[in-house]
Amino acid sequence: MLRARSAGYDTRILTLAALKGFFGAHSDEPVTYVNAPQSAKDRGVDVREVNCTTSADYVNLITLAGGGHSMSATLTGRRSEQRIVSIDDHTFDVPPTDYMLMVTNDDRPGVIGVVGTLLGAADVNIADMDVGRAQTPGTAVMLIAPTAEVPTNVVENLRGAPGILSVDVLYG
Repeated sequence: MLRARSAGYDTRILTLAALKGFFGAHSDEPVTYVNAPQSAKDRGVDVREVNCTTSADYVNLITLAGGGHSMSATLTGRRSEQRIVSIDDHTFDVPPTDYMLMVTNDDRPGVIGVVGTLLGAADVNIADMDVGRAQTPGTAVMLIAPTAEVPTNVVENLRGAPGILSVDVLYG
């Protein structure tokens, strides 16, 4: 879904870039702007662009949705800095990086500390982080932007920690 200032403009290049990025990361074959739509079609992906000129929260908002998940991003400030502002029903304000962790956890005291302790003990530096609560109570999600890729064993330790429901590694 494309909203506000991007609405009313030809946004096909944004769609092509999203398809190229997604299928390029999940394919052994080269994916280009030209063959990206065919890659989507071959995999049964229905691509739809929706433009809306009104938004209560953002001047520019791009939402990619599929497979029961969605991610929204926007540009903020005079320098048009990129921000991830929503994943599924959790809100954030985190600049995207090459490597990110999305940690779904019980919404209770101490869980953020467990994650910080495990990452710190593994010498993983956090450049940015935000916690988004779900609209329905009970879970929260930490979106973490470390300064480098988090080693697989550290991700596995996080997955086994108390209060952690899932850990997803996101690659930019």
